[in-house]
Amino acid sequence: IILIAGLFLRFYQYLMGRNLWHDEACLALNFIYHGYAGLTHPLDHFQTAPIFFLFSIETFSRLFGFGEISLRAVPFILSVMALPLFYYFVLELTKDKLAAIIAFLIFALNLALIYYSSELKPYTVDVSVYVIMGYLTLSQHTFVKKNRYWLLGITGCLAPLYSNASVVVLFCTACYIISYWRLYKNNTEKNTLSLSIKIPYKDVYIFIAWALVFFINYRLFVYHHPYAEQMKNDWSFTFCPTPLFGNEFNVFIQSRINDTFFTALLLYNKSLYFPYILFNIMIAAVASILYSKNYRVLLFTVLPVLLHLVLSMFKIYPFYFRFILYLLPPLIILTALGISAIARFINKRLHWSLASLFVLFCCYSCTKLSVSNFPQWDIKIKPPLAYINQYYPNTPVLITTPFTMYKYYYLTGYVKNGNYEPVGWNLSPEQYFNCEVVKKQKSNYILLHSIIGGDNSDPIIDEMRKRNLIVKDFHYNNFSVVEVKPLTVDTGGIKINK
Repeated sequence: IILIAGLFLRFYQYLMGRNLWHDEACLALNFIYHGYAGLTHPLDHFQTAPIFFLFSIETFSRLFGFGEISLRAVPFILSVMALPLFYYFVLELTKDKLAAIIAFLIFALNLALIYYSSELKPYTVDVSVYVIMGYLTLSQHTFVKKNRYWLLGITGCLAPLYSNASVVVLFCTACYIISYWRLYKNNTEKNTLSLSIKIPYKDVYIFIAWALVFFINYRLFVYHHPYAEQMKNDWSFTFCPTPLFGNEFNVFIQSRINDTFFTALLLYNKSLYFPYILFNIMIAAVASILYSKNYRVLLFTVLPVLLHLVLSMFKIYPFYFRFILYLLPPLIILTALGISAIARFINKRLHWSLASLFVLFCCYSCTKLSVSNFPQWDIKIKPPLAYINQYYPNTPVLITTPFTMYKYYYLTGYVKNGNYEPVGWNLSPEQYFNCEVVKKQKSNYILLHSIIGGDNSDPIIDEMRKRNLIVKDFHYNNFSVVEVKPLTVDTGGIKINK
């Protein structure tokens, strides 16, 4: 039932007809502009993505066109593949069926995981790499056990080419494999490297292959990337500050906890004292791990979070909600382990009915907001574009932040008006009216701009209203289409060209 529900929600989100938003359109234009060779160079519109992720999207685009469905197919397919594997991964990791079912329920219904499963970005690929690598490492399925080293070797080599966050996942997987080396101490098998402990040659080959692929990928596509410094500046607020435990650090951690657990990712309920209960759930989870001496659970749950924090301290990788999507499964596992541990304690000391009510309450609090806010579609550009198609098929269109979305939909045939130009963001009214693209307008033109965030066009619109330049406007969701009369400059100053 949980699997069917999770699949249904993902398919619905994928097939609902949601348009590309700004970042997706920026990346999508690269597939329209370039072929495979062009994608190996720095991308246009300040975009970056792992090379095999780009190649896979390019392949689907060539086969099925540049529509939203084909562009989002690769992340969606990987998300669907990872969904059923997550349950078996958690079951093998925790040896706790109740925890596995709870974790699977939260994972299947989580809105962030559902939304990014059909996003033209590699964030959900990071999640899939975490789940698939964990499953291949732990699964007792006959086929996986028989071919484990080949599967781990090939998947681990592909991971850095599909996922930027895979380095954290591969490191945690390697730590888990290394933790088993002492099991070979008294092993007489010949295919081992004899140091103070017996190290299987197969593991050594796997690690060498992973390292080679990682460093080749890093040298070709990451090292001295032309966007690196600018991205560090743009995302500076997402890097964990130092020194640790100072005021700035505490504010940062509190913000990330709020984003991760309550507002952007896990979407746990803030009512009914659940944040306080959640804190105790996490403590119970760690206590359960220590009591059962299943320390390797920490390698797949706590270690990834700590590693990502360290990477953000060194300004290597942002600690921000989209970039840490792959940390949701570890946090979900800890949540489920804690719920299971407390429920078993209540069952043992009080009554099974109270334990059941506790589990139901926690499952409700962990999934309510995700279910009630489904489906997610924050940015809707198509109605404003349809409005322009209908009423302004030839009028000049000036565009702020929605420019890449407009251009994508023009190149793919949805938009009919090809007379469009970009105009700068974050401009003062004076700067706007002195732009060359604005000054050259001699008749009424259209301004397509964002209402919420992005271009800060409110002062410009206010100035237009003061000068009686707005003929007509149309608002929908995040965007506004404004018909504007031009200004002309003469010796007497600025006057309205009626």
